[in-house]
Amino acid sequence: FGAGRRRSLAAALAALVALPAAANLRAPRRVPESPSTALAARAEGLVVERERLTFLCGAEACDVTAEYDLSAPAAERVRLEMVLPGPGAVTARTNGDEGPVRVVPAEPLKPEELRGLPEAGPGAPTLHRAAFEAPLRAGPNTIVVRYVQPLGGEEVGHSSRRAGRFVQRFRYELWPLREWTRKDGFRIRLAIGVQRPAPGVWQRWFGHPRSVACLTSDPAAPALEGRLEQKGDRLWLEAELGPAFPDRITCYVGDDDLMPRY
Repeated sequence: FGAGRRRSLAAALAALVALPAAANLRAPRRVPESPSTALAARAEGLVVERERLTFLCGAEACDVTAEYDLSAPAAERVRLEMVLPGPGAVTARTNGDEGPVRVVPAEPLKPEELRGLPEAGPGAPTLHRAAFEAPLRAGPNTIVVRYVQPLGGEEVGHSSRRAGRFVQRFRYELWPLREWTRKDGFRIRLAIGVQRPAPGVWQRWFGHPRSVACLTSDPAAPALEGRLEQKGDRLWLEAELGPAFPDRITCYVGDDDLMPRY
């Protein structure tokens, strides 16, 4: 062979040898996510007593219901708003009456949002802002907000020859509740229901049934303590936070052996 042909052959052989190594470098499949937040309010005199927060999670998203009990010193209309992980539909009811909700891109973010919201990762859905006016009466009031939160997640345990398992997640920002005056003994009651038929004996002993777990942003108490219970075709995680609470919770859905543990 001439020198040119020898160089070409060496390059071709090097490329063939490198192929398996390159194939092994496949990146894990990722679905980026953006958070949603609790309601923020700047009205004077309002006192929030509790929040009941429910996530009903399916294959790709969770139906979210956030219910607030609060008291007002007098009848008034107040503007309430929240940040959402996208432009989806939102419903808001005040004392059972539904009113219009305006959903627009959240940019530019407010100073407290810039401080409180984690930096968006590549490809994360664009944050939106939902705002509405709540006609409050003097005394107790109930506000119920409903929307859909897409699930993000990441593949783990993959290789060049097989798909890995997928762990889903969502984030919820609690820090906007610090803008409120909170009643002594304020509580957040959290319930997360994920689709899962009750596992049989074989799956419980030798398999990895679907589960759910949450972490908090509090480094002193990173694990969210709660109760897991099968109810019908859903596994429920129920927990209570308060009077003190973390800035955010991040919840994971996937095989039980892949759930974060502390």
